[in-house]
Amino acid sequence: MRFFFLTNEPPSLEGEWAPPRELDKHLAALRLSAAEDFLLMLPQGGAVRARRNQTGALELFGLAPMPKLDLMPVTLATAWPKGRRADDLVVRAAEAGVERILPMVCERSVAGKEPLSSSKIARLRKLAREACQQCGRPTPPVVERNPVPLETVLDEAPAARPVALVPGGWPLTMELGLHSPREVLLLVGPEGGFSEKEVALLETLEVSKAGLLPTVLRIEAAGPFAAGLCQHWSSSLRER
Repeated sequence: MRFFFLTNEPPSLEGEWAPPRELDKHLAALRLSAAEDFLLMLPQGGAVRARRNQTGALELFGLAPMPKLDLMPVTLATAWPKGRRADDLVVRAAEAGVERILPMVCERSVAGKEPLSSSKIARLRKLAREACQQCGRPTPPVVERNPVPLETVLDEAPAARPVALVPGGWPLTMELGLHSPREVLLLVGPEGGFSEKEVALLETLEVSKAGLLPTVLRIEAAGPFAAGLCQHWSSSLRER
């Protein structure tokens, strides 16, 4: 069943409701038949079954079961890319099944050292919802506003296995196969790499180091690519 994300909850979850203009235009463009049901994903969680009537208004039929997508919990703690490259990061991370996107401050960080502005976080969360709607994911990732220093980032996902992505590290798939984690915290450093001090810190904290490709990936590509590998590995285990 198709689903669409709402930014504001309807006054009532049953009865006729005039949808917001943006949603109304989108539904009109899809030319949904009056007999086709779909889900409206509420901003605070949950889903409402709905149908578009002949007048263009929506008929709401109350809460419905949430669609499920079996994804491995992946937190992406990443140095922040400059400018609109952050848009690409969030979109690709949403598509790759990342559960939470966390800006991380490193010694060589050039962006993301301050909390994201209200307008920027709103745009990024909107992009995440749109990406999830396009790829069929019913729960968008949480995009955090406040950056976290590398020194305390492990506290953000204490149940997850932390893995730092570094050039020349052994393959991420081997790391996953050896430890079989149920949850992963991916650490992506800035384009200048982790400093020697940070590498020593990662070793002290017993953070695994893994690599992806022989080539060097940009920040906005490395994290989503690694998250996709995690999801593929987790999915292959379930299919055995």
